[in-house]
Amino acid sequence: MTNFISTGSTYWISDEEIQILEKNATNGDKNSAFKLYQYHMFVSLDQDLEFKWLEIAAKNGHPIAQSNLADLFFTQGNKEKAIFWAKKAYRNGAKLPDELKILININ
Repeated sequence: MTNFISTGSTYWISDEEIQILEKNATNGDKNSAFKLYQYHMFVSLDQDLEFKWLEIAAKNGHPIAQSNLADLFFTQGNKEKAIFWAKKAYRNGAKLPDELKILININ
């Protein structure tokens, strides 16, 4: 028999861990910020906190966060911010979706 795990349970974290991650992320830990972004995206479903932690992770150099933020801005029609974050993500080694590659003129 196969045990299935939901996405929510994969990203669930305790209240105690949230406090620790928030402190670390506020002090510049990009991985803590990214974990909080994932938690709010898949578990709490709080879009404001999801964006907050995604932006903090991206600003602190997390390449996947930078790519995700670029994609979010692209989807929202904010081409200038999408280009800014796509270039940062690309320079940091993130794989970009095709539409972002086209946007910043890379193949």
